[in-house]
Amino acid sequence: MMYPAAVLCALGLLTAQYMVGRGSFPFLPLPAYFVLASAALAGLAAVFRKEPALPRLGCVVFATVLAAWVAVPLVEQRLLWNEGGALRMVLAAAAVYGLLAFAITETGPRMALLSILLAGAAVQGCLGAYQYMNPDAKIDLGWISELCPPRVEGHAFRARGFYYNANHLAWLLNFAGAFALALGAWGRLGAWVRALMLYAAAMFFASGILTQSRGGLLGAGAALFVFALAGGVALFHGAWGARGRAFGIAVLSLLVCGGAAWFALSTSDLAQFRVLTAPEEGYRTTVWMAALRQWQLEPLFGTGLGSFVDLTRSMRLRGDLADDIFAHNDWVQALAETGLAGAGLGLCALVLHFAAGWRAFGSDIRQRMGGGRQPTSLRAAIQLGAICAAAALAVHSFFDFNMQIPANLLLLAACLGILASPGRRHAEKPAAAWGMRACTLLPAACGLTLVWFSFQAWVPERQWILADNAARNGELDKALELLRTGTESNTDHARLWESTGRNALTLAKKLPATDPRRTELLIEAQIAFTNAKKLEPRDAWHHILLGHTRDNIAPSPVDDQMFIDAIMRAPTFSTPFEYYALHLELSGRREEAARAYALALAFPGATFSRQRLDAIERSP
Repeated sequence: MMYPAAVLCALGLLTAQYMVGRGSFPFLPLPAYFVLASAALAGLAAVFRKEPALPRLGCVVFATVLAAWVAVPLVEQRLLWNEGGALRMVLAAAAVYGLLAFAITETGPRMALLSILLAGAAVQGCLGAYQYMNPDAKIDLGWISELCPPRVEGHAFRARGFYYNANHLAWLLNFAGAFALALGAWGRLGAWVRALMLYAAAMFFASGILTQSRGGLLGAGAALFVFALAGGVALFHGAWGARGRAFGIAVLSLLVCGGAAWFALSTSDLAQFRVLTAPEEGYRTTVWMAALRQWQLEPLFGTGLGSFVDLTRSMRLRGDLADDIFAHNDWVQALAETGLAGAGLGLCALVLHFAAGWRAFGSDIRQRMGGGRQPTSLRAAIQLGAICAAAALAVHSFFDFNMQIPANLLLLAACLGILASPGRRHAEKPAAAWGMRACTLLPAACGLTLVWFSFQAWVPERQWILADNAARNGELDKALELLRTGTESNTDHARLWESTGRNALTLAKKLPATDPRRTELLIEAQIAFTNAKKLEPRDAWHHILLGHTRDNIAPSPVDDQMFIDAIMRAPTFSTPFEYYALHLELSGRREEAARAYALALAFPGATFSRQRLDAIERSP
């Protein structure tokens, strides 16, 4: 009865993986959200069950409170680009979690869902291996290739699949490897199917090595460790018949992963560089420390979801070229943005789900051994796969921002939903049965809310990404028209206003000073940057761009404070100093401009400070 919901849920997750693109564009996951909402509505069929499955109450309560803690403050900010994207992502994760905790609880539908996901992961793994061996190959991925620009430099020599970032593909491959390994070792399946699962598990983990993700490797190690630990527990309970199989699987996994690691290291200079320089890399730790300093501003309740990108600029103690919007550590960023209360809720929810899954796995093994049967069980294997996958994802999150990527957060939500409801207990009393039927309405409610919010975001988010692509192709007039349509549909979208201002300013600079259109474009840019600054007052770049636009209209000392405010918001970046120096130079204060240019050169990334400083020094 729940097969349609399981298939739709799997297709929604695959759509999110195909549309992952660039994580900073909230438009890309919207099609997946519509599919997942359809799955949530199909899950309403669970209302007609006579004996609904009972999930673990503690798991569901903590997961619900955590989702509400994150989502409720964002409802009023749903029209903002960052906060709205986060809200829709949380609602989608809640829908997936609710589906697997309340509706898709039988073994058959869950196996259908996992089979589709494993097939999709196999495609991505094969694509990633081809990308690794042919880094110069240009692969047409359909519509997503037209919508997103080429992959960033550095990831071109790593397996990445449909993902923009190779580290995020490692998350998916660890998820697939954990489930394939558990099903091959402990699933009650035919011999050939088990052999296929074990081979797939080895290939998933080997493909994960080709991503060269160091966090992914540690996550894979965590999954294998939990798998070995579970095997030891099962042997302790008397499942000695599986001992030879467990040792064979361990040896096979080590051989395949070792071979893949040797192949990656011997054929890739980048892989050797990443391994040798791992102990010396200081960028991630500086960002983590900045996030911890941000947490100290509001230690109990946090500074708010999405606040990292703006606040952390003023918390850094050294200059960096990178200006990431994520902390490269989901746990530290969660602590900074949601405080001890939010991070504590998340940690408690994770521990409770691990404990529930572990108890369910051990109980299934003991129950089968007590009846004199083989210890293999599909239900136990699915629980073990979810435990191993969640362990891999939790460890990987210490080194990357996978929970900020919708496609990957949804996989974690699926794991936790499986752990929350092993499908062993059923509501026999009428009151409990009606209570569980009422709970099956929750995923549908999340799905309907998600559809409404996604419809609201469709036009502005689509216009933003289309305009960005047009601007990258040099079609600035087309980009500006798209952005005007976007700002008409959502006046609270700061990035739409910022992009409007950038394109108008760039077009104006290409026109002669006597052209009346130049003045019109500069005024449009000024209005756009003013709106962006009002919506995101903590963003240093809005202050810089607004001040620079006013300099192109008529430089004035009145605008000094605007650049000083930008420097206060990003004191270790060269850009605020550089544009402040240019403002001083245009205002006729050459000596002050020279000092500001010299300050800009003290930080990495200065683009024109050296040329302007030399010009000032050469001039009489």
